[in-house]
Amino acid sequence: MLTLDALTIALAVEGSLIGVALAALLLLRLLLMWRARAVEAGVRRLEPLLHAWLLGQADAQPLVAFLRQQPAHVAFRSVARLTTAYVTFERQQVLAPLLRDEAWVHAVLRRGRSIFWWRRFDAARMLSIVGGDADDVLVAALLTDRNPAVRLVAIDAAARLGGRLVDLELDGLPGRQDAVQQYQFAALNRHPGIVARALAARLTPEVPAMTLNAWIDAAGATANPEALEHVRAFGRHPKPEVRLHVARALRRLAEPETVPTLLALLADDDWRVRAQAARALGALRITAAARPLAAAVCDRAWWVRYRAALALAQIGGDARTLLLEASRGADPMARDMAALVAGLSSAAVVEMSEV
Repeated sequence: MLTLDALTIALAVEGSLIGVALAALLLLRLLLMWRARAVEAGVRRLEPLLHAWLLGQADAQPLVAFLRQQPAHVAFRSVARLTTAYVTFERQQVLAPLLRDEAWVHAVLRRGRSIFWWRRFDAARMLSIVGGDADDVLVAALLTDRNPAVRLVAIDAAARLGGRLVDLELDGLPGRQDAVQQYQFAALNRHPGIVARALAARLTPEVPAMTLNAWIDAAGATANPEALEHVRAFGRHPKPEVRLHVARALRRLAEPETVPTLLALLADDDWRVRAQAARALGALRITAAARPLAAAVCDRAWWVRYRAALALAQIGGDARTLLLEASRGADPMARDMAALVAGLSSAAVVEMSEV
């Protein structure tokens, strides 16, 4: 009998707990729906004020006053959504000092040290809109956050700080995934001079290959001659992976000294390096490279033949004549590749060369 009573009590308690959990989930869902509706309403009311300011039809004070009247989460999410869609980086620089000292902004930024990653994410996103001189320490912490989503948004926040965290960003660059690196390059490109000087100090022979590759890619992404001149010195690096990144980056350096380096890379032992060198010579329209590229159309590697043929088509003039000659030559593989590329339109050549 006692066992049956205990079981009945246990079932009753368990049922109560399940009921409480379901009620809590229902209340949470209602709360989230209410917050979402409040944000949508805030966006609808903020959008015309923002557009009026962007078009020069009104100053920013009505916009600031409206946000001040909203709950912190409504103001933050409305601004975050609309600035991402409509406001350029330069206009954000104008808007930032007007919002930085608002109470709702401080409420969001206080979450930057939260144990919950989504609150740190919100703080990083807020800093990407209003970050300034006083936020270096917090942005630096978010750049090295344990959550990748927070680190990604913090890259935009760091871009607002005039390049003061470039050293920290470059030091963390080699450990990031390729897609994140590309995103970070776009942010670093807002301060090309500062980035170029920082890269020039880092591009030294004793740097490990993986780190060196990331910094070479950053130099190529910013296309700054000061940094790329240091990249050119690695054209004879013993590791083919480094020479590959050098060839890829040098297509952004249109200087006479670049040509000998790329021609040497076109004769590299590694087919990947040869292909990237051919691509760079085509992108720079190096007419003096026409005959070496024509020889590369006969390369044993398919991808090198393809890149060399595209480069000849890009250069045009005598280089295209050599391409047409290769399409009638004795080498069947070179003949097929040259005929394929020679039949492409100019627009198709440009498009395929960028892939």
